[in-house]
Amino acid sequence: MLKRLDGRLAQVVSEAGFTYCNCLYIDDDVKTLIETGASDNSWSEIDADSIDRILYTHHHIDHIRGNDRFKKAVTSIHPLDALALDNFPNFLHYNSIDQWNELMPDNVYANVTEMNLAPDSFEKMIKVNGTFEDGEIIDLGATRLQVVHTPGHSAGHCVFWFPDQEFLFSGDICLTKAGPWYSELYADPGQMIDSINKVIELKPKSVLSSHITKLVIDPMPCLKEYRDRILKRDDNIYNFLKQQKKPETIHDMAGRRLIYKIYPTMWVIFWEKLMLIKHLERLKQVGLVEEVEKDSFIAC
Repeated sequence: MLKRLDGRLAQVVSEAGFTYCNCLYIDDDVKTLIETGASDNSWSEIDADSIDRILYTHHHIDHIRGNDRFKKAVTSIHPLDALALDNFPNFLHYNSIDQWNELMPDNVYANVTEMNLAPDSFEKMIKVNGTFEDGEIIDLGATRLQVVHTPGHSAGHCVFWFPDQEFLFSGDICLTKAGPWYSELYADPGQMIDSINKVIELKPKSVLSSHITKLVIDPMPCLKEYRDRILKRDDNIYNFLKQQKKPETIHDMAGRRLIYKIYPTMWVIFWEKLMLIKHLERLKQVGLVEEVEKDSFIAC
């Protein structure tokens, strides 16, 4: 479904949820998409062969899937995420899937079809043709947008700023109830805090992300609350450890649901553990937590 935002901008609303995303269509001299991860039945109003350019906020499967539909488009991503799409082993490594057996020892890795992470599906995807840099201005005709590098969700995550409209497409600074998410190898919660602050400094009048269908007007309170969830997760983990009389492992802590309140799939448990590792490292660095043996932690 195409949801018009103004004369040239429209949201491609995905009709599927988990593992898909909403995209932005720019109907200008250079017809452009930001993301291609909408579900198949969401593209009925767009002629795939008319798309000249595709910009990706980052490399995750829910944002790049479906790009083989747009065979004539030139595709671009930040260079720090480009290697993740170079080959399937890189893709698994960047997404931390090579840590599955260690972190999920009681769960056989059989969920590749759910995430579309199988080698044959990856090979169908078109590799990116080029890269863009932080601060780069992209001129599409009547529409100008600026690349803003916002690492944290991934190393190369970028948002796209439309200065004339004071509008921001924020990718996976997603403003959902479940975010922020930083469960991959090169994700970093501290960088994500800095990146959200960078977005706040732009003072956008409206924001649209890859996982909400509503245009957020006057987004400052929402952005600040979203950023501060990271600090609250630090506090939750530290306070939990402080109350324990013995060291706790990553697996113990995941069972307490300190980040996600529900675990609808095995993936969410996996992501919880990856995020716990990152928070524990932050707490270790400021002297609040000690690792008494491998993967076993206690409050100082």
